[in-house]
Amino acid sequence: EAMSASTLRCEACAQGTAKEGGHCVRVDASVGVLVPLHSEAQPRPQHLSIVAAAAMAVHHINTRDSSLVPDAVLLLPAGFKLDVDIQDSFAQPVAAVKRAVEWVEQGRDVVIGSWLSAVTGPLALVASLSNTPVISWGSTASTLSDRATYPTLSRTIAQDALLVASLVRFIDAMGSQWTSPT
Repeated sequence: EAMSASTLRCEACAQGTAKEGGHCVRVDASVGVLVPLHSEAQPRPQHLSIVAAAAMAVHHINTRDSSLVPDAVLLLPAGFKLDVDIQDSFAQPVAAVKRAVEWVEQGRDVVIGSWLSAVTGPLALVASLSNTPVISWGSTASTLSDRATYPTLSRTIAQDALLVASLVRFIDAMGSQWTSPT
């Protein structure tokens, strides 16, 4: 049951598996998550909470604990296993692309990240070559909405233009004619 470091396939059974406690276990989905834990060589400790939340969610999904992810027990098949690899993007396109290439070669199903549009664009281009979905949780650049360029990219946040338009409508609805950052 040896596990190759460069793949998620068990060499003994040739199935989609991951090592857990020295045993091969079935993996139904394999996800890579990029988090900018460092930027310009400076730590970004505020993003450690993202890593902790992701790890906790995966644990709750894999143990069928519905206290954090209530619908996991209802929506996922019995025995469903999620394998997640969380890595630092260093807030740099080259680091993110390198990691994405490794994950695609390993057979990861989805890449989640990045927080920065300048990182997500190159990441999504590379992932689209293998038809690997990319889900960005923070990239808001309008250029990323071009489906011809980024066919496998999805976002969980609206693009800048929509956010600004919504903010203007909100301020107008509140009756304000002037806003100031002070």
